[in-house]
Amino acid sequence: MKVRKENQSIKNEEKELVKFLAKVYLFKSLSKNERKNLTKYIYVRKFKKDEIVFKKGYPNVAFYIVKEGHLKVYLDESKGGLHVNELKPLDFFGEISLFVEEARTASVAAIEDSVLLAISKKDLEDFIAHFPRTGIKVLYKFGEILCSHITRLNQKLNE
Repeated sequence: MKVRKENQSIKNEEKELVKFLAKVYLFKSLSKNERKNLTKYIYVRKFKKDEIVFKKGYPNVAFYIVKEGHLKVYLDESKGGLHVNELKPLDFFGEISLFVEEARTASVAAIEDSVLLAISKKDLEDFIAHFPRTGIKVLYKFGEILCSHITRLNQKLNE
């Protein structure tokens, strides 16, 4: 009886995750089945208020999606942290980690208890190898997002 309840709980968590991923810009174009396949490559990470997700200069090992909570992105810890951005549910960050092996360019910490979904570069590569058509869709969205980041930065530099 206990095993059956645990299996049902896992299925419910998977269903909830598939529904959540449908709201994330990166995965909106994926079918329910494609999102279900993706869930097997995602790790859930929980952070308490004021806990650091990573610091500037840390190795770039995972991409994150905010499922619950609120986080801050900041620079220059020696001056108390220059606040750069805030992240809320459905926001994502760390996409550079999936493409290049550079150190983190900013620090991220939880403003309140938060739940993040993490995907490592290796897991994304494995997902693409197993589901190449879906992988192309995801990579195309990442390309679109990274290009929009560059466009916004260029606009700011020109102002």
